[in-house]
Amino acid sequence: MARPLYPYQREIAAAILDSIHSGRGDIFSVMLARQMGKNQLSAVLEAYLLATVPEGTIVKAAPTFKPQLLTSRLRLLTLLQTSPLAERLWRSGDHLLGLAPQADPQLVRRHSGPRILFLSAAPESNVVGATASLLLEIDEAQDVSPDKFDRDFRPMAATTNATTVLYGTAWSDDTLLARQRALNLEREQHEGRRTHFEYDWQALAAINPAYRRFVESEIQRLGASHPAIQTQYLLQPISGAGHLLTPLQRSLLQGDHPWQEEPQEEAHYVAAIDIGGEEQRPEEQLALLSQSTAVPSRRRRDSTVLTIAALSPNELGLPGLRIVHQQWWTGRPYLEQYSAVLALAERWRLRRLIIDATGLGAGLAALLRSRLGDERLLSFTFTRPSKSRLTYQFLAAINSGRLKLYTPASAPAAIAGECWQQLRQARYRLLGESGIDMYVNPSEGHDDFLISLALLCEALNELDQPPASALIPPRRLYRDESRF
Repeated sequence: MARPLYPYQREIAAAILDSIHSGRGDIFSVMLARQMGKNQLSAVLEAYLLATVPEGTIVKAAPTFKPQLLTSRLRLLTLLQTSPLAERLWRSGDHLLGLAPQADPQLVRRHSGPRILFLSAAPESNVVGATASLLLEIDEAQDVSPDKFDRDFRPMAATTNATTVLYGTAWSDDTLLARQRALNLEREQHEGRRTHFEYDWQALAAINPAYRRFVESEIQRLGASHPAIQTQYLLQPISGAGHLLTPLQRSLLQGDHPWQEEPQEEAHYVAAIDIGGEEQRPEEQLALLSQSTAVPSRRRRDSTVLTIAALSPNELGLPGLRIVHQQWWTGRPYLEQYSAVLALAERWRLRRLIIDATGLGAGLAALLRSRLGDERLLSFTFTRPSKSRLTYQFLAAINSGRLKLYTPASAPAAIAGECWQQLRQARYRLLGESGIDMYVNPSEGHDDFLISLALLCEALNELDQPPASALIPPRRLYRDESRF
């Protein structure tokens, strides 16, 4: 049996069910502090609707399918399997499950009755065409692109005017959840009907002493001003925020060295490449895009950006990188990118090339590895933990003065302009207690230059590791140490 809902959860559930049963099609915004039962509330609502209606579809979305939606699915399955509804349960892969209208094995096999569909809200997901006839739920809505919601998910509720619920916590003041919160609060003033529900950590702390002790210890450990405390427990958005680089950090990143069209004989170079998609274009346009000074037109996707840096110590004598050259290709076929990268690797005598080998980049990375070998090519696969580590490395390199960018006036205007625009637009978001993510809001632009710059920090990470010849083995003090 599921744990009974807390009073604030029951209040939210009652308002949502009233909207569903009356067919009003409200859009609710629900902000609960971490560990206050947001996911349990959602699972109970889903189970109740599946058990009480003869037909219809719930659509549940989250920023990632794995692990967020798989965890939501498991929570709902556990709730259904430990109830009398278990014998009516049917499943179809990881994306779909439902309840047959009665305990009839034939009906269960035919997948009839109400159902719930789990869909990823990641920017690249293809979800157009689904219909949410009962309920549309967006989990962790602060991490879902407003454009993605408006374009792909909101229309799912159109034909039945289905109720929509956006769940999450605070982040910056321009997220999907923050936008809907503002609309709901304004509407409440005019209509008097509540569609925004917000409870910070003290609502549960008042009735759960263990939770109170936990949050109080976290506030003491991290400090009340820590972003995790402000956003996840106090539900306070960071105004204007989420920007990855402060003005001071952008100033630290700005170097005083010029752009280089050709390598210098005595210098040592490393490079990093972020892979973008290919696209069929006229031959003359491909020729234009192959030039480093070209301006990729009508950017509908990330470009391929290759960044070259010279090894150079910082003011403290630590290994550093001076970025001296960048290449920018949009829509160029991968075989042409492969040939161009090989030519650049030889021309600049690259000692190390770090490549984004995630998704689209995996094939190109394999081709380059066959020519450059493991000594010169380093593949980087993006996961939540690896991107968090890379973000911290990027910030540390900037803060320590170990990463410097060429002067904008010495570089092609299109490249310098796009690079600095992405650096100004770059944002961060917290992933749990200690993780961090960097990105550019898709509505504002792309992150290809940002990621290419950050990948360079993997070279710094390697330079910080002492060579084997520098390691000093422990000295043996006695002839027979086994006696001691």
